[in-house]
Amino acid sequence: MSLVYRSIATVDLDRDITGEAAAALAAWLSRRGPAGARVDFSRSGSYELSKRSRAMVVRHDNREDRIAFLRLTTESDKADGRWRTTATIVSDPQRLPHGYSWVDMTADPRHELSGTDRLDVVPPDAVRLLLERLPCRDGGQRLASEPAIVRGRDTAAVQALADAIADPARRLAVVVFGPPSDMTVAAWRDAMAAVLSRSAGMCAGYVLDAAAHERLSALLPPGADVPAGGVRTFLPGVDPDDWTDAQRHPRMSAHTLDSAREGDRVRPWVSRALARSVRDTAVDSPLPSELRDIDTLLNEEELDAYLREQENGAAAAPVAPATTGPHGTDLVPLLKSRLADQARDAERLRSEAKRLSVRSTEQAKERERLAAELADATEDLHNTRAALHAATGELEWLRERLHEEGLHRLAGEHPPPDRPMGPPRTVEELLERITDRSNFPNLYFTIEDRDTVRELTGSRKEKLWVTRAWEALLALDDYARYQLANPGSGLGFHDYLREPPNGYRAVPVKRLASRESDTVRNRDKFSDKRVFKVPAEVSPTGEVPMFAHIKLDSEYGICPRLYFYSDMGPGATNRIYIGYLGRHLPVQGTN
Repeated sequence: MSLVYRSIATVDLDRDITGEAAAALAAWLSRRGPAGARVDFSRSGSYELSKRSRAMVVRHDNREDRIAFLRLTTESDKADGRWRTTATIVSDPQRLPHGYSWVDMTADPRHELSGTDRLDVVPPDAVRLLLERLPCRDGGQRLASEPAIVRGRDTAAVQALADAIADPARRLAVVVFGPPSDMTVAAWRDAMAAVLSRSAGMCAGYVLDAAAHERLSALLPPGADVPAGGVRTFLPGVDPDDWTDAQRHPRMSAHTLDSAREGDRVRPWVSRALARSVRDTAVDSPLPSELRDIDTLLNEEELDAYLREQENGAAAAPVAPATTGPHGTDLVPLLKSRLADQARDAERLRSEAKRLSVRSTEQAKERERLAAELADATEDLHNTRAALHAATGELEWLRERLHEEGLHRLAGEHPPPDRPMGPPRTVEELLERITDRSNFPNLYFTIEDRDTVRELTGSRKEKLWVTRAWEALLALDDYARYQLANPGSGLGFHDYLREPPNGYRAVPVKRLASRESDTVRNRDKFSDKRVFKVPAEVSPTGEVPMFAHIKLDSEYGICPRLYFYSDMGPGATNRIYIGYLGRHLPVQGTN
């Protein structure tokens, strides 16, 4: 099973944390049906919650050493797979300076998936109940079930937030929302609480008023700002003396949040986008060293409890005939011990075999993907080297001609360094550059639904898709520029990519699909999906079918596409129109 959620918090030991946690977990199980109310947290045991849901309690108490460990594991069979939630409470005052509240959630998808980000991961309500009942902390900051308001008149609270951002003991993210201009701080906090609902237990949330925003900006270095009306996620490991890695901490601008707002509500993709980086940080964070031995102990006690119940369940079976040894020795305890050892070993081997099988499948898919990318990169490198060789030869020829003309000084000069703008790193940065309209003078963007573009946010391949989209837009813009400079060339985009003219940018020709299949073009339910908006001077109806597109990926899954329409030539607008950028549109094979 894959780990898809983790929340680890420290708890002050000035109270009975196992007792209060048991009350919170009991309330959580009671919401799941009448069987949940019968779970006894005072002893180890397993319970049937429903036909598709089970629970096991492991209780480890040592009153002499004041040790109290409590673990609740629930397992549910759902439509998308098997989900397991494990909540552990640790109290050992003699060895640990504080207690721990620790919740893991794992998933075993019913079908093979390309990554856990395709699962709809929602924090269990048990986490919220534990956060509301226990004084949970991450480093020096308090973890709560909802974001806290920080007001500028409370200078100590602003300084505490700045200290929490730079706290080296922090394991989880800090999410800070800047104040909008059109909402009260309380209303904004309520809206952002809904946005952080998918991040409960994995981060600490804060909402600033205008004065707090100004004070915090003065405490943070340039480049680490929290945008007004936007949000910034500060990941762990902040170095207050070195903010050169400010781009490591995701930032969502006010423009992006405004585009996702519908009144006081915010569209769900914002919550998913924030939760993705927050969850990656929490899941990738290993267990603290002081919890590893405790985890091993509780795993063994959970297994022992399971085996004991298996043995008790088999007690009604007929007794085996040979129960004594050659000298009258009772062999029943020895046989039970050996059976328990064998069952334990078999269970561990089955789990390990399943883990290795899943890992082997994932590695095989990853190897195929990397081999395909390596082939593409090798081809691009070969083409680039050929272009470089041709450009070097042309440069030498031009210098020789300048010498022949007596322009010796000019022949020895070097051009000023070219500092082109690099490709964007995220989908939001790509959208901002497209909206700017100054980067592509020969392109016109008619994409109506920006959410289709934002669906590409948060994937492990986001940077690859954004880079290829940027390269495709540069190639289309240069193709239009070439057509305007050479109106009689008659050069189509396919031939342009196959042999790019000198000084013009291109992409590998195999990424281009000049047309769709006959099935897609002739069947309305497919072709209608490829009709996009254009200005009235291009088509009186305000829309045209766009079948030409550039492939940004070749794997299964999202596999993004960029659709365009070229309106170049005499009497035309002499622009290329971009109508769609997003996941692969439906075809016969995905119908």
